[in-house]
Amino acid sequence: MNSLKTIVISVFLFSFNPFLSSEVSVEDFFKDSEFSSVQISPNGKYFATYMEAKDTSRIVIIERSTNKIIYAHSFGDDMFHGRYMWLNNERIGVAAAKRYGSLASPYEIGQFLAFNPDGSKMKMIIGDVTRKATRVSRSSVGRSYFTMVDRLLDDDEYFDKNHILVNFYEKSYPTLFKVNVYTGKKTKLSTSPAQRGDILLDKDKVVRAAWGENNSNQNVFYYRDSANSEWELHGQYDYGKGTITPMSFTEDGENLIVMCSINKSIKGVCEYDPKKRELIEKFRHPTVDVEFAIWQRDLEEPIGLVTYDGKPETVWLNKEAMNGRKLRALEKTFPGYVVREASSTIKEDELVISVGNDRDPGGYYVFNTITNELKDLGMNRRGWIKANQMTEMEPIKFNARDGLEINGYLTRPIGEKTNLPLVMMVHGGPHGVRDYWRYDSEAQFLANRGYAVMQLNYRGSGGYGRDFLQSGFLQWGTTMQDDLTDGIQWAVNEGIADRDRLCIYGASYGGYAALMSSVREPDLYKCAIGYVGVYDVESFTSVGNIPNYRAGAAYLKQVIPEDKETRKAFSPSKQVNKIKANLFLVHGKMDRQAHYKNYEILTKALDDIGKDYKSMVKDKEEHGFVIEENRIELYEEMIKFLDENIGAG
Repeated sequence: MNSLKTIVISVFLFSFNPFLSSEVSVEDFFKDSEFSSVQISPNGKYFATYMEAKDTSRIVIIERSTNKIIYAHSFGDDMFHGRYMWLNNERIGVAAAKRYGSLASPYEIGQFLAFNPDGSKMKMIIGDVTRKATRVSRSSVGRSYFTMVDRLLDDDEYFDKNHILVNFYEKSYPTLFKVNVYTGKKTKLSTSPAQRGDILLDKDKVVRAAWGENNSNQNVFYYRDSANSEWELHGQYDYGKGTITPMSFTEDGENLIVMCSINKSIKGVCEYDPKKRELIEKFRHPTVDVEFAIWQRDLEEPIGLVTYDGKPETVWLNKEAMNGRKLRALEKTFPGYVVREASSTIKEDELVISVGNDRDPGGYYVFNTITNELKDLGMNRRGWIKANQMTEMEPIKFNARDGLEINGYLTRPIGEKTNLPLVMMVHGGPHGVRDYWRYDSEAQFLANRGYAVMQLNYRGSGGYGRDFLQSGFLQWGTTMQDDLTDGIQWAVNEGIADRDRLCIYGASYGGYAALMSSVREPDLYKCAIGYVGVYDVESFTSVGNIPNYRAGAAYLKQVIPEDKETRKAFSPSKQVNKIKANLFLVHGKMDRQAHYKNYEILTKALDDIGKDYKSMVKDKEEHGFVIEENRIELYEEMIKFLDENIGAG
């Protein structure tokens, strides 16, 4: 562990040479990150940090007085940690998770373990340590999915070092329990009237608002005046028509602060008056949704809102709030960097801050809000990456052929601007997902090897409002691909890209787009790379983990046409005779999301017409390669393939 370095804000400076460039190894780009997050204990005596290494993860506890690791917890090989958090000054809770591919977040399996900083008094307070179907694990408070509602650390009146409030999901209805963090004993408090949603407590820890869904897949919002009042339905909206999502009560406790998208396409923040049942708009960006709020522990309402219209921007709702003033000062200390609060002590006299940007994966510092002292924790996400060897991620925008504005990002090799070999890198999802301005290992790797990289938030992506999202529904094989084509043509017309050196690459839906664009634009791309992609629509909508659960099946019905001929027209596997691009296909045999059957159907069709392709299949991988050696091999082969087809040299 690195020793802590004390830094005084007034003299802390960064140096950056934009013209320093050298080839960085594949391993440096794609080996596991060292530190992924840091949580400070409520009393400030300990740090807990998440670390990944060799197909597993660890939660490491550091005692600050000695700066030594006093305990490291692992659930074992092929297991990961999900959420982790301090439950009180001497107790930390961690959720067990499985990971089904690098493109999928670790999936929590319903176990929540609590222990002291030195690893003592370890107890599975939610779920069953054996993961067997015991009487406890079958109960409503056993292996059910759960959310943390309140750690009861707010103030002296409600401080309860022995308990937390947890929502469990039994038969879809969230049920609130008080859970003892030492014994796991559970006491039922209430059940939400809304399915598969969440709840909001008032300052007296009474559940006053609830939201989620009903049996008709409509979004619903309930409110009540007190613990003794009946629930009233305050909102009911068809799926895709917007939502009201409570965030907090106002400072006076009379109204609610909510995310609101029922009145306008772009998601904003409103004040909701439950007596008048009226929304009063507080902030709405003209182009993009509010992504998240910034809070201060002693205030009910959010102090700031963050949007991503190109680069991230913060709108400060409360300019006098201490945390906001401190963060704004820190932004001046780290020019060109995004500064966020990662965690804090209960008194907020110390903040752990996260610092990073498009060229630097960043790391963590601790900031004393009383003395203004800043300390480098030596916990960099990928400390071996040198910011001056990376390149800028440039926000771009253009109009598609039908006039719709499309936003995205362009990453070019250091010192190069025009006539470049370009890789269109398509994000997965596709709906509700978007690309952001931040450090991106793939984009930086390709730029480091001499390739320009374009990432577009094509129609159907998230973050640009409900209308933009829905404009991609039922358009997988048509206008969503046209947006990518129009982006390429814009880059060519601007002199950025060499028309004769273009390739398209993506994972999951991005893999689908790579192959589908090659079908629709056979003379545009010299090559296409499909990574764990969807290639046969009929198979995708019937095989795998998405169509085999209710929400997934409902989603597919909404975004993919049911007409068989249209599905055939939307399937690259049914039109391989149109593809001229050289292909590189990558898949994991255990993939259950873009099921491996997609790869088999596509390659059989290619084999039937005698079209050559390069492939990489890994027996033990799922939806994205988790095993570090496999990831490194993938990108080594990807560069060879790109060099052979659109060579940057």
